[in-house]
Amino acid sequence: MDGVSGVPRSAQAAVEDSERIFTELIRSIERRCSEVKELIRDQKKAAEIAELRRRDAELEQLSHTEDHIHFLQSCKSLCAPPGCGDSPSITVDPHISFGFVRKSVSELKQRLEDVCKRCGVGVYLYLYLHEVWCWTLAR
Repeated sequence: MDGVSGVPRSAQAAVEDSERIFTELIRSIERRCSEVKELIRDQKKAAEIAELRRRDAELEQLSHTEDHIHFLQSCKSLCAPPGCGDSPSITVDPHISFGFVRKSVSELKQRLEDVCKRCGVGVYLYLYLHEVWCWTLAR
């Protein structure tokens, strides 16, 4: 009968281990999620900085022009703050693609689901076989 009474303890230990492992996994995923968000923000800022530098270079070149009409026409669009009226806004490089991020996260989700399914069946099977073995010994 000692074997049968050990099943609840073994099951409780398995539950506690699973909870600990999943808690660690969730924390790890949350850290990675924050890192990916930060990377995306950094890339967006880099694109904005590149656009501002481009505008600055155009203004610098324009400041040396002798054509006053061209100066006034160009300065109107370049001097206005981004996002005001019809002025050009800062745009993110359209060649930057985050499709790989979505794909990687989807693949990770699928792998985690597969592991959870296998582990769930594995724990259940282990406990069932252990219970059958203990029951056989008790007879």
